[in-house]
Amino acid sequence: MKKILIIAANPRGTSQLCLDQEIRDVEEAIQRSQFRDQFEIKQRSAARPIDLHRALLDVKPHIVHFCGHGEGKSGLVLEDVTGHPKFVSSEALSGLFQLFADSVECVLLNACYSEEQADAIVQHINYVIGMSHEIRDAAAIAFAVGFYDALGAGRSVEFAYKLGCVAIQTAIQGGTVGDRKLIPVDEVGEDLRIEEHLKPILKKRKLTTDYTQLENLLRAGCWKEADQETFALMLKIANCEAKKYLDVEDLQGFPSEDLKAINNLWITHSYGYFGFSVQNEIWKSEEVSGTPHSGVTTFRAFGDRVGWRMKRTANGKEDHIWRDYSIVLFSLNAPKGHLPWGGWGDPGKFKRWRLGYLLARFD
Repeated sequence: MKKILIIAANPRGTSQLCLDQEIRDVEEAIQRSQFRDQFEIKQRSAARPIDLHRALLDVKPHIVHFCGHGEGKSGLVLEDVTGHPKFVSSEALSGLFQLFADSVECVLLNACYSEEQADAIVQHINYVIGMSHEIRDAAAIAFAVGFYDALGAGRSVEFAYKLGCVAIQTAIQGGTVGDRKLIPVDEVGEDLRIEEHLKPILKKRKLTTDYTQLENLLRAGCWKEADQETFALMLKIANCEAKKYLDVEDLQGFPSEDLKAINNLWITHSYGYFGFSVQNEIWKSEEVSGTPHSGVTTFRAFGDRVGWRMKRTANGKEDHIWRDYSIVLFSLNAPKGHLPWGGWGDPGKFKRWRLGYLLARFD
C-alpha cells in the first residue's frame, strides 16, 4: 500500500485558494485509477508546523503533497495557533525530511516560489517537485490531477511529472486570480492577472551508485531479476563482490544513502508492499519482536509472517520449512514483506541470522 499525505494550509489574511477542489480531484484521480487499491490518502487541513511532523510520524507516507502558499526564501506557509501565516524555512524542511528519508519517496510542493524548498528537501528525498514562480489555482490542480492519474496507472514519478506538465497545457483555459503566492486578501482585485509560469520543476537526488537497472526491473515487475540485482548492487557497494556475501560488519557499515535508495525503489514500485523498511515493521511487530540479537524462535516467527517458511506435511505430521530460492514467490500475490529476499538463497550467502542487523538500520 502506497500512502499519500496531503498537507493543506490557507491561513487567514491570504488569498483564498481552491484547496478543497484540489484534494477532491486528487482523491478522484486515485479512485478511478487502475491500481486504486494500492493507494491510501490521508490529509491534514489548516496545517500547523506541528501537524506536519505528527502526520509524518502517524501516516508514514511515501508521497507528501503540500498545497497552499509559498513565499520563496521565507519558506512554505502553514498556520499558527490563531490561523494566521506561519513560515516554515527551507532549513527546517530539509532537517525534517532527512529524518523520514527511509520512507518518503516523493514530495510535491504545489505552491508558488517553492523551488528553494525543493532544493533543500532533495538532498534527502529522491524526487521533489517545486515551482519556480507563481502558479495559478487552475494550473496547480491540473498538474496534480495529471500527476496522480499517472501514478494510479502504475507509472513512475518521472512519467507522472511529465503528464502533469502536459495536463497544465491542455487543461488551462483563460485566467484565474487564484495563485499560490502569499498575497494579502485586500490586495486581490478584479484586475489582478499574474503571468503564467506553467511548468513545475522536477528535482532528483544525486546518487553515487547507478540504480537505473534496478529501477527498470522493478518498474516492469520483474521481481526475481530485481531481487538478484539488489543483492549484486549491495555486494558492489559494500566491496564484497569477491567473497560474495555480507557479514555483520558489512551490514552495519553499509552506506545509509544507498540503503535508503534501494529501499525506496522497492517501496515505490511495489506500492509499499515490498522493501527493507516494510520488513522492519514486521520484524518489530508484537508478533515477532525482533532485535539484532534475536534467536531462532524469532527468525521462524518472522519467516512465517513474510512467507519465507512454508508448511510441509511428512509422515502425517505438519511442520514448517524454509523456502528454497527456487520457490520464492516473485509476485505481488506473495505475503507482504516477502521481498527483497536478501540473498540467502542461490544468489549468495547472506545468512538469515544477520537479518536483524540489516533491519536495525531502519529504526
